[in-house]
Amino acid sequence: MPPLTASEGRLSIIGSMTRPTIMDVARKCGVSKTTVSVILNDSPASSRVPKETQDRVRATAESLGYRPNWRARALASRRTHMIGVLYAPPMPLIVRGNYEGIMAGINEVLSANKYHMLYVPLGERTDEWSQILLDQRMDGCLVLSRVREPLHQILEQRKLLASLVNADTDLPYPHVLADDYGGATMAVEHLLSLGHQRVAFLLGKQPPHYSVTQRQGGYEDVMRKQSSGGFVKVYADDGDQLVRDVKQMSPNERPTAVLVYTHFLAIKLLQKLWEAGLRVPQDLSVVTFGNAYPVEDVIPPLTAVALPTEQMGRNAAEMLLEQIETSGAAEPKREVMKETLVVRRSTGPVPSRG
Repeated sequence: MPPLTASEGRLSIIGSMTRPTIMDVARKCGVSKTTVSVILNDSPASSRVPKETQDRVRATAESLGYRPNWRARALASRRTHMIGVLYAPPMPLIVRGNYEGIMAGINEVLSANKYHMLYVPLGERTDEWSQILLDQRMDGCLVLSRVREPLHQILEQRKLLASLVNADTDLPYPHVLADDYGGATMAVEHLLSLGHQRVAFLLGKQPPHYSVTQRQGGYEDVMRKQSSGGFVKVYADDGDQLVRDVKQMSPNERPTAVLVYTHFLAIKLLQKLWEAGLRVPQDLSVVTFGNAYPVEDVIPPLTAVALPTEQMGRNAAEMLLEQIETSGAAEPKREVMKETLVVRRSTGPVPSRG
């Protein structure tokens, strides 16, 4: 066989680089382009095609290396099958702690429905992220934590469907949140049952969020109702003042237990207490919100209020898909999910006075 000329060689290379088309699959299978399309796109009409034909088309497409064109599919279905996940930076907020479970639940539902996620950080510069929401690259979005302006106006302008997770709002969006008020009352009642009457609340410095008022409100309501007259002490720093009070105040005045706003703050508190020569739970019982890693692995393992994070993520994703399927006609739901208390070794009986 004579060698290829330079011209023939270039044509051969170009031919090998040409992407296979849906027509190539149709010709090889002896079916129409429409039949190939409904099979490879898993459209409802594919159920009317014999299974043998479906298997042959999929096998042929695989052997030819054909993949459906994303843009063409989006134009045909008027959907991109892309869901935006909107969050306030920094990025670690959505890959650790409670958000790890929330994202796992979201991903489970979206993957099962053949949707993909696009992470969109909502930084201080609106122009850096607003265009992503306006250019029709997603079918809807899931908003984590809270809706900050001008996000609502942009969603309205684009008529972009949204649902919220771990966020409360009066705006007309479906949203899923945790019963943090109930979680706080459950945690404080646990400490009271152990004999503690001077229970403090370590809030730290937190951004605006419904959980701040819910957790602090639940704590304060239970403490004010207790028969001893209501010891209420909220620490808005990182725990240094609480440690000083436990170490320096008289046994009749100092806190003997503390409810901590977040497990990140609670783990820092354990370190500060250790450095001050104080023991948990012998000198101070500690309960925290968030049953995420590594609360079970620190010393001592932390008693924690567990949020139903994965189910929150699933439900928020399902609410969004319901909005997409109904073109926004579904009634927005507000779901408050119960929390549970996981008792570990960081809580114990009230220390004896000495």
